[in-house]
Amino acid sequence: MTTTGLNALRQGVLLLSSCILLFLGQVRGYAQQAGDPEEPARQRLAWMRQNQPGMLNVDENEGAFLREQVIKVGAKRALEVGTSNGYSSLWIALGLRQTGGHLTTLEIDDAKVKLARENFRLAGLEPLITLQHADALEEIPKLQGPFDFVFIDAWKYDYLKYLDMVLPMVPPGGVIVAHNVTNQREELRDFIRRVKADPQLQTTFANPGPGGFSVSVKLPRERGPG
Repeated sequence: MTTTGLNALRQGVLLLSSCILLFLGQVRGYAQQAGDPEEPARQRLAWMRQNQPGMLNVDENEGAFLREQVIKVGAKRALEVGTSNGYSSLWIALGLRQTGGHLTTLEIDDAKVKLARENFRLAGLEPLITLQHADALEEIPKLQGPFDFVFIDAWKYDYLKYLDMVLPMVPPGGVIVAHNVTNQREELRDFIRRVKADPQLQTTFANPGPGGFSVSVKLPRERGPG
């Protein structure tokens, strides 16, 4: 065989080997996804952390905390005030996948809405999420409750307004979680004071990540005498 023929043969073998490795990698990826239905979402979440910075998202541990809270309360209907690019939404939806629930999330920013919709689709969780492109202060009064899980992570100085609007929609035993009560405590001073003092709420605080959460459980109404 000539030198030219040998080179052509080597190139053919290398090309075939590359094709086989690519095919095996795809098969392995499909097998992983088939074995773990959460894998597409987890891959997308990891991609978002690397490729969509500056979105003021919860961190990974905080996202896992939200998922746990959704499962803990057995949420069927969840509301998120402040979608951003959908990072926290996906964590909430992973919890709702286990409880058989659905998330409504509100975002006013056009560019973030576009990013979130794409992230929901590629994470495979789009059917579990309704994204409403709207100003939360205008949209929340139009919503029909109940919502047994609410996550607030939007304009900090409006937290009290959001709380006043969503509280009547949350049934006893439902949970309202708010982000950034640790790292933006000064901006949320009035909100923190309110959730600690409101007789309708039993509030604790958690710091699975730098932002910090308030976790407020709505209490049953006390019965009057007789």
